[in-house]
Amino acid sequence: GQGANLRSFNVLPDDNSITNVMASIEGVATGVIGEGVAANYMEGSGWMGSLSAIDLHSGYWIMVSEDDVLLLMGEPTSRELPYTLHEGANLISYPFRYATVLEEAIPEGIGCDISGIIGEGVAALCNESGWAGSLSSLEGSYGYWFIAEEAMEITFNGCDEQECASLSRQSQNLSTVPEGYEYKQSTTQAFYFIEDIENIEIGDWILSFNGDEVIGARQWQGAIIDVPAMGDDGSDYTKGYMEAGEVPSFKILRGDELINLEGDIPEWSNNQLYIVSSLTEAVALPEAFSLDRAYPNPFNPTTKLSFALPVTSNVLLEVYDINGRLINQLIKGVMDAGYHSVVWNADAHSSGVYFVKLHAGDYVKTQKLMLVK
Repeated sequence: GQGANLRSFNVLPDDNSITNVMASIEGVATGVIGEGVAANYMEGSGWMGSLSAIDLHSGYWIMVSEDDVLLLMGEPTSRELPYTLHEGANLISYPFRYATVLEEAIPEGIGCDISGIIGEGVAALCNESGWAGSLSSLEGSYGYWFIAEEAMEITFNGCDEQECASLSRQSQNLSTVPEGYEYKQSTTQAFYFIEDIENIEIGDWILSFNGDEVIGARQWQGAIIDVPAMGDDGSDYTKGYMEAGEVPSFKILRGDELINLEGDIPEWSNNQLYIVSSLTEAVALPEAFSLDRAYPNPFNPTTKLSFALPVTSNVLLEVYDINGRLINQLIKGVMDAGYHSVVWNADAHSSGVYFVKLHAGDYVKTQKLMLVK
């Protein structure tokens, strides 16, 4: 597919040079990125860079300028050679031809020492109850980032015969992104595992944004879900996507309606898996300053005073008696934009007429209150 493709090779020829392996898409393949190595195709000069040969254990981002098919003839690589993983993120292959569910593909005893796996636009997170996320199986010809909590060696289980293949492919549970909200796969990506979303319904879409740019999407199926957030990898396809330290925003797409969400969302960083316990519907900011009618009014001895701030402002909320004397300063200081309220307890004051005055920025509003005991 045009752009970035996360692939690996479980069949390789004797000549595993990048020039030979990429021969069928020469001129369409513009670059290959491995873990800490890369090669760039230069017209007239061929492949240049630190990546000179394809390794059977490794995964690679293959960048292509248009849709194409990579054709390769060779021998199956060894399925029994161990993979040596270092602590952190490892970009590796999966040797067996057919899809194998994670629980079977990963050898017993590993547990959550492999804390997460990231594929092309999909991810899985290890927890006490097993694996959660959109990535449910491993399959030959795909590349994966394995997040290891410590250095280790593993030898995968799997299947090269169709009869023993898993019924589910790694992307079977992913639906087509709604028209108008498509995004490009990036070589840099993070995933936000969201456990709960206020008022969400089965079939709703959860979209991730950087400003106005859609950077990921997932359809809600009623359980914890991994929403991708693509990063800016320097290509033309991903301009405006996430950069380290930025925080994505999330919205529900229901029909043609977009609903803003808010919550405790971690800063974005490449190849990270984050857990977000909950997101709630964001209350829209007011369009203008206002001071609502006190409720109740008349009152005894408490009343609620509510006001709206369209922007962060210096706020002064005071109560005066009928003679214009200041008797209570309820709020003094900077307050965020939004809807706010405070309760005035007039138990220490006598019955009569009082005035509440809101001063926010250049906005000034006074309201009469009646205390009746």
